[in-house]
Amino acid sequence: MRRFLVVLLTVLLVTLMMAKVKVTFWHAMGGGHGKTLQEIVEFFNQQRPDIEVEAVYIGNYAALQQKLLAAAQAGGLPTISQAYSNWTAKLIYSGIVEVLNSYVNDPQIGLSKAEWEDIWEVMRLNCTWDDKIYAVPFNKSIYVLYVNTDALALAGLKIPETIGELKRAAILLTEDFDNDGTIDQYGFGFRSTVDHFQVFLALNGGSILQKGPDGKWKVTINSPESREVLQFLLDLKDKYALVQGGYLDGPFGEGKIAMFIETVASKPYVDAASKGKHGWTWAPVPVWKTRNVQFAGTDVIMFSTAKPEEKKAAWEFMKFLISPEITAYWAVKTGYLPVRKSATETAIWKKLVAEDPAAEVPLIQLPYGVFDPQIGVWAEIRSIVGTMVSDVLYGKKTIEEGLAWAEAEIKRELEKEGL
Repeated sequence: MRRFLVVLLTVLLVTLMMAKVKVTFWHAMGGGHGKTLQEIVEFFNQQRPDIEVEAVYIGNYAALQQKLLAAAQAGGLPTISQAYSNWTAKLIYSGIVEVLNSYVNDPQIGLSKAEWEDIWEVMRLNCTWDDKIYAVPFNKSIYVLYVNTDALALAGLKIPETIGELKRAAILLTEDFDNDGTIDQYGFGFRSTVDHFQVFLALNGGSILQKGPDGKWKVTINSPESREVLQFLLDLKDKYALVQGGYLDGPFGEGKIAMFIETVASKPYVDAASKGKHGWTWAPVPVWKTRNVQFAGTDVIMFSTAKPEEKKAAWEFMKFLISPEITAYWAVKTGYLPVRKSATETAIWKKLVAEDPAAEVPLIQLPYGVFDPQIGVWAEIRSIVGTMVSDVLYGKKTIEEGLAWAEAEIKRELEKEGL
């Protein structure tokens, strides 16, 4: 009898293991962010013994994009993956991204209207093409102004609220402390990349592209707004601002720059770099002609190549990932934004805000969030603009030459895609 029970239990365990549905999740979250994501995955797996989510770290975003595009051609796609919206657009053309409307609207496993609208509007829009939902938001971020509070206090300055005040503060905070002819502290820092150009262009009311009433994209980069931005950056470069291609949390922590603009995802790195050296805080990006703030980060998409039971299991995990408690935990641990409004009512978020009221600054900016065009050739367009910005900043092209060149190159990319 005992032997029979042992055999029966073994059979039952094997059956349960065989019944478990596997969900493969490709991502590019390394370091502490990756550890937090793995914690969330393990928590889900513990709660759902019928589902096993395997989080597979691919590497950086470039590696993940390359692997996804290769798998789209040759096969072997995961069940779900992180993806920027322009990646999603490119994959939509191939017909391999699952439309999520039926999952969102399912009366048993979906989200109510109130739950769906609990996701910040800019994030919902960034996941939607026309009326089709292709993604759920995940590691979303927005730009903020990082400030060395000790440096500002020493100079008797307040945190700048406008672009004019930012420029003035950058000038006043630039110091050669030992009078050796070399600047020891720049008032500001920015990266010679497309990202920082876009931040200032959005604030100045400009854009790289605009979608017309006919659905066609118009190239709008060669504009007075773009010229003003490039001149602003040139006026600061080397005299009052440290300029480099890489991230600025290191120079900020070392006191080489007093202010810089970057996404909230830099928070853990800024904190680590500044610890024991100087105080810091973040503030809304200074206002120019608008309050528009560049919005960034990836979503999670599902692939139509998965089996029906895998898609259903994947949806359960995606829904778990954007639940108020989990997105709040993710935000507190990583610095990314919580993707649900109700996440701000959770105990873990309230504890964070009680300890650090500045944690709510990024959320104040969300109503002004703007995001990149959801087109497959956006990566190519970003590359063009990035080259133009670098060429202008380092004297290879004048502002007029750079913008004219970028305009022509972007038009060529759009024409190739019939956009």
